[in-house]
Amino acid sequence: MKRLSILITSLCCCLTSPLLMANNPLVIATGEYSPFVSKNLKHQGYVSHIISRAFELEGYTVTYKYFPWKRAYESTKKGEFDATSFWYQSDERKQDFIYSYAVNTEKTVFFYRKDKPLKDWNTMADLEGFKIGATIGYTYTKDFWAAAKEGVINVSETAKDAANMKKLVSARIDLFPAGIVLGNTLLHKNFAASMVSTIDYTTKPLVATTGHLLFPKVNPNSKQLVTIFNRGLQKLNKSGELEKMFDMLITGKYDK
Repeated sequence: MKRLSILITSLCCCLTSPLLMANNPLVIATGEYSPFVSKNLKHQGYVSHIISRAFELEGYTVTYKYFPWKRAYESTKKGEFDATSFWYQSDERKQDFIYSYAVNTEKTVFFYRKDKPLKDWNTMADLEGFKIGATIGYTYTKDFWAAAKEGVINVSETAKDAANMKKLVSARIDLFPAGIVLGNTLLHKNFAASMVSTIDYTTKPLVATTGHLLFPKVNPNSKQLVTIFNRGLQKLNKSGELEKMFDMLITGKYDK
């Protein structure tokens, strides 16, 4: 009887171990934001790689579903997906989502053409006279959108970052707010060196912020899932694997 009890206990431990739970499926809604998330990149991009590995260490597998950013956000808010990746902090989002630990830190700067430079700026009023291209669904800052609404700055929205960068290079807009890594990736992947050399970006950022995996509050499992993810993320960091992933990012290793 004692031997049988030990056997049953061992079996229960095995069945609940992360190794045998590795088929626990999760579906995460996201969008195209190369080199951080993209179905066309190795590991589906830097941030997707981090998320997948963090969950994998805890016995979960992740599938990504790609949508326009606003749809990914709204669908997940309703509980149609386990989480949405990845988003910067805002008071509005905190009402509907639980934030994970940070999966990325990024400075958003203004990219500009050297023939119409923006070298120094302090307030939104300093951007008057520039045509600014924004990407639909992005946060930027409250001041940015307030200035746009009040007509202090001239902002037009486009669905994709690549389209905005193309507009900038072709002089259809004057400024494009984007992350430093993202902006440089778009330039070097899509334009000749002679065109890349015509673009620069501001030293002063529009915003420096952290990106997070968001879990919908309507999902009763979200509190447990965010705890599981954060634990896996800490393991990645402690093992040194997270640092290796960042090295892959800055050396272009996520390009297939």
